[in-house]
Amino acid sequence: MTKTACRLFDEAERKRAASRFPEAIALFLEAKRLSAQDRELRADCAFSLGDAYRMTGEFARAVRCYKEAEKLSLALDSEMRSFDALVGLGLTLRAMGDFKEAAVIFNRCMRWYKKSGDKAGIAFTLWARAGALRIKGDLAGAIKGFKEAKAMFAKLSDKSGAGYCLTGLGGASRVAGRPGDSFKYYTGANKVFRGLKDTFGVAYSYCGIANSLRMKGDFKASLAYFKKAASNYRKIGDRVSYAYTLWGEGSGFQMLGRDRDALGDFKEARRLFKETGDKRGLLYCMISISQLMFKVEQEKASALISGALRAAKKLGLKTEEGYARSVIKAMKKGGDALPLNLA
Repeated sequence: MTKTACRLFDEAERKRAASRFPEAIALFLEAKRLSAQDRELRADCAFSLGDAYRMTGEFARAVRCYKEAEKLSLALDSEMRSFDALVGLGLTLRAMGDFKEAAVIFNRCMRWYKKSGDKAGIAFTLWARAGALRIKGDLAGAIKGFKEAKAMFAKLSDKSGAGYCLTGLGGASRVAGRPGDSFKYYTGANKVFRGLKDTFGVAYSYCGIANSLRMKGDFKASLAYFKKAASNYRKIGDRVSYAYTLWGEGSGFQMLGRDRDALGDFKEARRLFKETGDKRGLLYCMISISQLMFKVEQEKASALISGALRAAKKLGLKTEEGYARSVIKAMKKGGDALPLNLA
């Protein structure tokens, strides 16, 4: 029984490494079922399931799996594995928009990794924490963190880790108003991921390139890259990243005056964000739809953007709060001041 479970687990890990997450999940679940008497293998299955669920936007399930992995690891006296599970939990909470709790977890894990001298753990947590700072709106802190993590990954000869730091730098630079830097970082990341045959990384960097082109005003070129990203995300079953791609594509359509196409993308993205519990993603859709709505129903548009502002303030999302305020200001100037090209 255990031998079969191990074989299934190894096959699931190969599927996960190839970004074939739905297939990996099915195999991990079967391996976990067969490993009832093997707590170590069960902990491994729970942890890997957390990763796979997180990558497909199944955040509630990811949270349960990471917590189970932590509990099992502690029972096995494996502190390192328990802290790895905690970092995964933090990444999930970060993806759901709860950057405050995520930051608390990352700081706790960082202390342990430093104490134990785990350089790989330190680098990964630096990267994870930088992402939380970006969501918080601390762009300077995020950029500093991504650069520190990238330097550590380079010393560890971890090309994948360095590549994901480049995507983090690309996103933070774009929001900081430096689309040229963003394009450079995402293009560099794309080269790394294509070399590693990392399907998710390739899709992620394509979406980043598209958004940086959109912020540079090259909307038609950006749409071509959004299509590349969407195609890859559909293949691997990543609903959250696909939703953000739809939002970016919709923003490109909006700037080109293709309102019907834009609204279709925003509504589909909103549906996916609701399904996955991504509060930050929902905010983006509220802000963008309010701009389209202002052309025909100004009162409803004003109510929607006001709701977005309240939600952003409640969640502590400074960047999105700034976007909502900018849209409200533009609405007060009249329809000619819209749409705003949001990063």
